[in-house]
Amino acid sequence: MEVEAFSQKISNVLSKGKFIIPDYQREYDWDESEINELLEDLEDVKPDESYFIGHMVFEGKFTGNEFKVIDGQQRITTLTIMLSVIRDLFYTKQLNNLGDGINDKYIFAKDVDNNPFVILENKMPYPILQSYVQSVPDKKDLTAQPIKSGEKKIIKAYDHFNALFKNKSEQELKDLRDRILNLEVIFVAASDKVDAHSIFMTLNATGKDLTPIDLIKNQIFSLYPKQPHIDEPNDTWNKIIDNIDEKGVKFFNNYWSSRYKKISDSRLFKEFYKNIIKAKVPVKDFLKQILKDSEVYRKITNPSEDDWSGQNEYQIYLSINAITNVFGIEVSNAMLISLIREYENRGVSLAYLVKALNTIEKFHFTNNAICSNRSSGLDQFYSKYSRELLNEVDKNSKHIVIDSFIKSLEEKLPKKEQFEVNFDSKLYFSSKSTKQRKLVYYVLNKIEFKKQNGNMTLHNMSIEHIYPEAPKSNVWKPLDEKHIINIGNLVLLDAGLNSKIGNIDYQKKKEIILKESNLISTKEVLNNNIDWSEKEIAERRKDLVEYCFEDIWK
Repeated sequence: MEVEAFSQKISNVLSKGKFIIPDYQREYDWDESEINELLEDLEDVKPDESYFIGHMVFEGKFTGNEFKVIDGQQRITTLTIMLSVIRDLFYTKQLNNLGDGINDKYIFAKDVDNNPFVILENKMPYPILQSYVQSVPDKKDLTAQPIKSGEKKIIKAYDHFNALFKNKSEQELKDLRDRILNLEVIFVAASDKVDAHSIFMTLNATGKDLTPIDLIKNQIFSLYPKQPHIDEPNDTWNKIIDNIDEKGVKFFNNYWSSRYKKISDSRLFKEFYKNIIKAKVPVKDFLKQILKDSEVYRKITNPSEDDWSGQNEYQIYLSINAITNVFGIEVSNAMLISLIREYENRGVSLAYLVKALNTIEKFHFTNNAICSNRSSGLDQFYSKYSRELLNEVDKNSKHIVIDSFIKSLEEKLPKKEQFEVNFDSKLYFSSKSTKQRKLVYYVLNKIEFKKQNGNMTLHNMSIEHIYPEAPKSNVWKPLDEKHIINIGNLVLLDAGLNSKIGNIDYQKKKEIILKESNLISTKEVLNNNIDWSEKEIAERRKDLVEYCFEDIWK
């Protein structure tokens, strides 16, 4: 297979000859989202800098002058449209030399016989690209009507760029032109169609695409200073991978959100390249920073009591475990990373860390676990406060940020009416329907922990139905299942007591629990109720709504 691959600037690519988009290729398909992402990248690049935008695969010899586009059609078409718009605006401003500089070199060229040809030839049936875009202003055929979706999108892209660029000054247009021409690609040329398509399929094989983490790793490893007899950066990288446990993209997104800004996964490598590589941040220092944050990330995504064995740190574990394991919340991870990072660096006090974690826990219990509200916008909210916390230089200022964060999050809490409406639908449990068991256990556990003033660590407890799931007909009056599984009928029970109770009558059950249980909340329920029926269940359910919303999770 005769294959050649070289790093090339777009200015060099478009100067090589003719590029043909075969008619078997899919249509032009970029919308404003892809176009604006490319523009954002260009804005971050200086006119004299290069910026890598991936590989392009062509059928043809690298030293030849005609190429069929196998992979890269969307990008090369978009860049041609952009250059055509800039050229047309130069002509409109009577800057003909600048217009000719683009037109005669990057839109059109001449063959050995001095005959002009269009550099990017579109083989689609209707020549919209040529008539509407590539032709100079006085030769455009604006009456041409697009037929296919791709042709309509070509026109839309041209008009979009024209609207964005038309008010730019001469210098701004020149700078934009230079940014485009300095974009860098890996130019892959294969001598025949089979080779070119094989390369394309290899580069784009399902499940084999390079992730942003692969690209970041490659950059780090290539730039890391080598030292004899030391297996770095491999050792550090393996520690990071162990910490993040196959959550590479999620971790890096949370890491970036907590330090720089909230971005999409697709922009991770671009932001890394701009802020780390282009900014010449030493990759050794960057890798150390990632390692420390990956250790914090592990404590968040895989919480363990062993991580919080210091004095008065148990509440940290309880909040993180609730947010991560009980509610399944990930949107707050950037803020959790920032808070714990600051605590471990002695930037915030234990009291402020616990206060912030409690607020996040309470908010997501109410907003998500009970009310099932969406978390839209919260990722930006958490990222904003994560970075504010990072950027403050002293403990007092960081505490002020936390106070502001708590106040802002509390303002987002759902109303009590919404909380009560959703209370029953989320807090129920039976041996046949265990989906909500974890959440019910959490609520009952939280109540008991408060009753105990946080002075005990709760383990090995079970959920007990006061009115049994399988009652003896001669002991218990018939009751609808919806009341039996409701949280109003549920309490915690000490390990070992369940087997003593079974489905005995209420008075005997009450006697055993009051005598042998250590659980304050459970004993309170039994002490306060002479009998146990639908009425008592409904009253306790009502009390729980009030107690939960006003006393525990407000």
